[in-house]
Amino acid sequence: MYQTLDYQCENGVATARLNRPDKLNAINPAMIAELRELVAAVRADRSVRALVITGAGRAFSAGADISRLVEIKDAGAAIEFFENIQTAYNALEELDRPTIAAINGLAFGGGCELALACDFRIMADSATLGVPEIKIGALPGAGGTQRLSKMLPPAIARQMIYFGEPLSSASALQHGLVNEVVPAAGVLDEALKWARRLAELPPLALRCAKSLVQAGINADLRTGIEAERAALAFLFTTEDRLEGMNAFLEKRAPKFSGR
Repeated sequence: MYQTLDYQCENGVATARLNRPDKLNAINPAMIAELRELVAAVRADRSVRALVITGAGRAFSAGADISRLVEIKDAGAAIEFFENIQTAYNALEELDRPTIAAINGLAFGGGCELALACDFRIMADSATLGVPEIKIGALPGAGGTQRLSKMLPPAIARQMIYFGEPLSSASALQHGLVNEVVPAAGVLDEALKWARRLAELPPLALRCAKSLVQAGINADLRTGIEAERAALAFLFTTEDRLEGMNAFLEKRAPKFSGR
């Protein structure tokens, strides 16, 4: 199905593995196209409740394939490349299912930015996150300047972007860039554990929660509160909301159907 990704889904939890281990899962145009296809496929498949993204081999992803970037000779070609990768990552961020990056190894440049486009990040204790593009005369081009400046204290975001200095797992956890740090051998298992917990929750409510959190990040308070009220009005028309409340009152586990 895919040439640069491995994909599987079990019990509502989908796993996508970047699969160019000989290139440290460097991101080329084929992988960008397949990431867009993957997100569209997950969006269309209502049996998928959560998506985990990880890397094959010893890296999550070393970022954009420099052997491809060096071939770009003019502004038009640069715009085309970065518009494609930005569109793919934006689609991932806007996917109406929760997403988890299982950062099994180094995540640099576009690899770091891919992890930033996910809702949660579980990081191996031996991994590092960085955007070193400035060291080769470029800048993060897949949303890194914007997402890092929203997720980190300004001084830390500037340090990462201006100097191209990576963050260790301990520093990433300290600054709230990742949710959990675990031994490298257990990073995918821990991410799958989070995904299974998410898969058990009511999908319509989760979808609304994700949309509202994103709106809260990007919108003013009044607009966000109005969106929250509209989402709750919708949820109170769903079977899942009624099932959840009845199960609570009846002291039993709820059975959510996504309706």
